[in-house]
Amino acid sequence: MTLNIWNLSGPWRQRREEIVAWLRLVRPDVVCLQEVVESPDGRNQARRLADAAGLGHEVAFGAGSVINGQSVGNAILSRWPIDHIGTHPLPPSGFPDDIGRIVVHARTAGLDVFCTHLAWRLDDGAVRELQARDLAAWIADVADPAAAVPPILAGDLNADPDSAEVRYLTGLTSLADESVYFHDAWRVAGGGGAGYTWDNRNQFAAADREPDRRIDYILVGWRPHCGVGVSTARVVCDRPLTGTHASDHFGLMAEIHAPAPKSAA
Repeated sequence: MTLNIWNLSGPWRQRREEIVAWLRLVRPDVVCLQEVVESPDGRNQARRLADAAGLGHEVAFGAGSVINGQSVGNAILSRWPIDHIGTHPLPPSGFPDDIGRIVVHARTAGLDVFCTHLAWRLDDGAVRELQARDLAAWIADVADPAAAVPPILAGDLNADPDSAEVRYLTGLTSLADESVYFHDAWRVAGGGGAGYTWDNRNQFAAADREPDRRIDYILVGWRPHCGVGVSTARVVCDRPLTGTHASDHFGLMAEIHAPAPKSAA
């Protein structure tokens, strides 16, 4: 599951209850969160959500910026032990009011999971292209090539599916004579429909008067003959369970299948 939790904006206490309600409803094994805030005293939104949900998630957090003493970054929650945590900075947007863009990596139960959040402005496409290329190169460097499941990348890419940066990550175009391929979970198994995660049905999103679009993704790496794919994908956190929306974004959840290991001869 992936969700941009919108930092501390809006009615955070009520939104926190709503996110916890969704976590308990869908019970994801792995969660990627963006715009996570950690205060100077160590209080961390992702850890508070994990503790409140009570599903046994461990937490990996990486900060991209420190703003007024508070760290802002991404987090990965896993119901399995986290064996390794890494962070990598992405090319900056150049705008002084933007947060530092990073990717967080957690290795858990043999899975390499990456959580990221690309530049947000509608006209930041050139920056996001640089970020996408850097992101793909770092994943290739640090993911275990012998793992049974290829790397999983999730997060808020702030870009439509037909943008160059998303087309690059999903094998539909090349950038600077480079090409990569990840399965786009919604395209593979979303069951039709637009799959909007920025949607003006959400009162928090509607306040920005931006168009509806699909900008949050779960991307699953590909290797020849590995037998790993996406079974289902669905939008989550798209309606209030407790009286308010969880964030200004909707979330996305996918089921990823892998073949059972072969028995010894």
